[in-house]
Amino acid sequence: MAVLRKDALRGFTLIELLVVLVLLSVLLVLAAPSFLTFQRNSELTSTANSFVAALSAARAEAMKRQLRAFVIPGDGATATTDWSRGWVVYVDTNTSSTSGSQLPDSGDIIVARQGAVPATVGVTSASFLDGSAAYVMFNGSGFMALVGSAFTTDRSLEISNGSENRRIIASPSGRLRVCKSSETGCSESSF
Repeated sequence: MAVLRKDALRGFTLIELLVVLVLLSVLLVLAAPSFLTFQRNSELTSTANSFVAALSAARAEAMKRQLRAFVIPGDGATATTDWSRGWVVYVDTNTSSTSGSQLPDSGDIIVARQGAVPATVGVTSASFLDGSAAYVMFNGSGFMALVGSAFTTDRSLEISNGSENRRIIASPSGRLRVCKSSETGCSESSF
């Protein structure tokens, strides 16, 4: 039978445990702000990528079906100009969206829906406006257009998380670009 030494049964003392807890608390306090910054920047990048993906999907569907495709802000049920509420991508199968809100009707094909952007991300400016309606439209050739006229200038959407901004720029040819607003050459006229 083995004899156990008194030292072998000993565990951590209360002081040792408290020192470890204090060290972990200090590390957590130092790491939390950088984690929050990382999370907010990740949400900003994800939102920008989702909007570019929606524009790309609309352009691809317009060219594939040789019909107009729209990206509109909101849920697709009510007209809005607030892109932070999300967006809907749809193909206008019966050319019913001739003026006004550009909302899809029952014959249109919904391609994608994006819910509201995270609360830490906001749309700070958008030049995707045609009068009082906000939308992006691609014609059957994949070019950006307005419902009643040509699309002659670059348009942009700027999103921010308070500390960083991303600008999504679209040219009339349908070419898309995402850049940090603080970068040199990140303007609508720099395509």
